[in-house]
Amino acid sequence: MAAGAKKSQTKKADPLLEAAVEYFSARSHDAWRKTLLRTNPEQKGQPRMRLRGGVMVDVNQPWATLHPKARADNMKAARDAYAAVRKFPNDREAASEEVHKSWIKRNAGDKSLAKELFKPYAKLSEVEKDKDRAHVDRMKAAIAAVRKQARPRKAKAAYKTVRVEAKHWARLEAAANKLTKLTGRPITPEALLAAGLDAILAVSGAVAAPKSKKA
Repeated sequence: MAAGAKKSQTKKADPLLEAAVEYFSARSHDAWRKTLLRTNPEQKGQPRMRLRGGVMVDVNQPWATLHPKARADNMKAARDAYAAVRKFPNDREAASEEVHKSWIKRNAGDKSLAKELFKPYAKLSEVEKDKDRAHVDRMKAAIAAVRKQARPRKAKAAYKTVRVEAKHWARLEAAANKLTKLTGRPITPEALLAAGLDAILAVSGAVAAPKSKKA
């Protein structure tokens, strides 16, 4: 290898990142669209054209039918939000400012957007800041959700099998049939066996208990 040549290093995949991006993207877009239609009901059914990946696409669509270019942009926004949260895990405003900077980079070529949206974060209106804060909050929620899903579930309690000899089982069946006729209620051999075991355990516990001394 020639002197000074740099060795290429393969970055390790971050499973948390990919899971959080997947979780965040669809929910974030649909939440944004829900807010849009609630605050601007006249937008229902109307195209909202935005530049995404060099193509003008309608972003006023649910995630399921959103243009692939718009979906890709949303996932890029999710990665940017993830990076901001990882960089400033305990500083919501700093993370929100980082999200806004990333948004400016992604949308710099979109002439359809108002110029005031490209102001530095500190000069944005509270309404616009809240949009960046929402990205931070949703990403934190996404990370928490995927971490919870990744936790190993507790194993279910194992049950042991009790073997009963055929002759004893036949006696249990006969007793169960007799009790069923006497009581008019269905009683199974399994129920009798369980009751017998409970009785044995109760007697064993009573025998094993220490006797109280008299004064």
